[in-house]
Amino acid sequence: MSRNIRVSEPSAEMQIKIIQAKDAIASQKPRIVRCPYCRHNSIIVFEDTRGHVQTKCKACGRETVFNVLEMRRLRRLQLYYSSLNG
Repeated sequence: MSRNIRVSEPSAEMQIKIIQAKDAIASQKPRIVRCPYCRHNSIIVFEDTRGHVQTKCKACGRETVFNVLEMRRLRRLQLYYSSLNG
């Protein structure tokens, strides 16, 4: 069974935007957000990512909406409490 999928190059304007986006994140540290159900690596976000992101896990198939800023705060709290406990 073959699918007729057309793949074309992005326009010149879109290619410039893609290059600019890659340059903008070149110095930023990526952070992996895991699926809360199966702990599989779900998405990669960068330091300047804000707001809500919806993704579907490739491993378990569940869709999840992440609040990226809230996930960052949770990580900081986890590090804080783990440093207190030991």
